[in-house]
Amino acid sequence: MAEPTERRPRVVLLTLTYKLSDRLQTFISDLTSAGVQVDLLVTERRTVEDVELDDELVNVHHVFESSEMYGHPLRWVERRVLFDVPTKVFTKTREMTREGERLRVLDRAALRARRGQAAVSQGIHHRLFWPVYKRARPLLLISRAKKKTLKNIDIAGADRIIAADSAVVPLAWRLAKRYPGVQATTALNGKPWVK
Repeated sequence: MAEPTERRPRVVLLTLTYKLSDRLQTFISDLTSAGVQVDLLVTERRTVEDVELDDELVNVHHVFESSEMYGHPLRWVERRVLFDVPTKVFTKTREMTREGERLRVLDRAALRARRGQAAVSQGIHHRLFWPVYKRARPLLLISRAKKKTLKNIDIAGADRIIAADSAVVPLAWRLAKRYPGVQATTALNGKPWVK
């Protein structure tokens, strides 16, 4: 008769930053060294591209498969309207005006207009769009994660839910209400597993 294997402790670690901090990487490393299974929820693939994670103990779940910028409709439209379409228009315009002496004046005017348009687009992005989006981003990402990503994570079987940054605290709170048997915290504390 085979002996039953001991169940590994499991932690669901939530973070919506664009890059894992050194502190968070060390925390994950400490957990996996102690044999803790980690389900890591991140924004996009690039978040963990340059990070060495134990593939056997860390399951990475992405809110966006590729990039948030092109995965979320609001970001996609903003990118297209402010940056991609004007760049294509001015590139085509400059291709046509570069040839010939008579068109040089138009070429310089197109170049000045392009620089002005780029400055306006950057201003709109940094002063209008980003401050509003930054406040709405956690709610938008949480909504998307609930619809798509969280279905793949067995939260009821976890020992702890950890909100690693302030953006995911509302999600951790909702999960703690839904799964009252799972401890939820914001502390990066590996006790009792990590000594």
